Amino acid sequence: MPDRPQRWPPPWLFLILILPGGIYTGFTTTPMPFLLSRAGVSVEKIANLESLLQIPTIFYFFWAPLVDMRFRRRTWLLLVSFCSAACLAGAMPLVGPAHLTLITGLLLGGMAVNVLVSSAQGGLMVSSLSRAGQAHASGWTQAGNLGGGALGAGITLWLLTRLSLPLATVATAAMVALPSLAALTIAERLPAVTAGLTDRFRKIGRELTAVFHSRQTLWGLLLLASPVSSGAALNLLPAVADHYGVGRQGVMWVNGMAGGLVLAFGSLAATLLPGEWDRRLTYAGAGMLNGLASLTLLAGDRPSVYYFGTVLYLVTTGFGYARFTALVMDVLGHGEHGASTRYSLFLAAGNLPIAYVLWLDGQGYHRFGTHGLFGVDAAGNLFVFAIVAAWWLLRRKSAAAVTG
Repeated sequence: MPDRPQRWPPPWLFLILILPGGIYTGFTTTPMPFLLSRAGVSVEKIANLESLLQIPTIFYFFWAPLVDMRFRRRTWLLLVSFCSAACLAGAMPLVGPAHLTLITGLLLGGMAVNVLVSSAQGGLMVSSLSRAGQAHASGWTQAGNLGGGALGAGITLWLLTRLSLPLATVATAAMVALPSLAALTIAERLPAVTAGLTDRFRKIGRELTAVFHSRQTLWGLLLLASPVSSGAALNLLPAVADHYGVGRQGVMWVNGMAGGLVLAFGSLAATLLPGEWDRRLTYAGAGMLNGLASLTLLAGDRPSVYYFGTVLYLVTTGFGYARFTALVMDVLGHGEHGASTRYSLFLAAGNLPIAYVLWLDGQGYHRFGTHGLFGVDAAGNLFVFAIVAAWWLLRRKSAAAVTG
């Protein structure tokens, strides 16, 4: 492992390094659907395109080992950022029904490459920061990912109303590519030399197997797969806005770009926690706060309840996402060959709770309406927190008895 500098890289640098991923994703979820709809593409076809773009985010751990091979991770970060920016620049001027297949291919290829931004950036966090630095960088990372996506989408839409399409395309592609240049400021060794590709995969596999044999890692993975801090109700908040008397403009404001910035604020708030605090407890604690935010949405059916509860839910979700990343860093284990691979695998596994909690929330709404939705969402968070808090207190009591 390389010598770790005392002052560089600072944790905040990782906010910049994740921007190529956040801005590219933000472009595919907001400006591109807007452009396609304005060009006459049906909502059904836009939905099909958006669903296809989710595939690389679920399965990218299969090709994430590439980032642990051949080049430095900072080099991979530059390559995948500029490559995905080129795909975006190729797709944006083609907007329209006639080129939909080509647009889909370019954006899907760009997404398959762009997801490796997270792998490279995560690997750099592992190799260049202390344990406390990793905890703080996790908050900055989520702030850059969430806030960057929201701000990037807003800036692109603003550019499209004031510049020609070619100029807006160049500016958006530059927003995706240029932040990766900050990686060049990080000193990094070349990957360890191995006999060949098969030997490299074998060493990565051994490191991954060793991680799963650790009891601490298994407890951490169980917590990552639990319903705590999933933020699943974010996807359903716009759908229940009518229950609170909130119209389209209100939903666009609180659940749109402003909502993304609130999520980023919550992630930055997580950087205030000391890096040496138990990450399992703080992750469960973030879930407890998220559960309490869900309960505030049961206080009535007025617009003020929706706005206050949604903002609180967004802040605590951003906080929980940052603690999720910090916990991932805690269970990665050691090894110089597969840090980016392990990081990508555990991040991808974090999508599982979002999927099943979203289904459970929907079932709660089906049976008991809005109270069922947010009651179910809160229950999972509070239940897991109670278990983790009890375990933590018992462990402290046992430790005190031994030392006493």
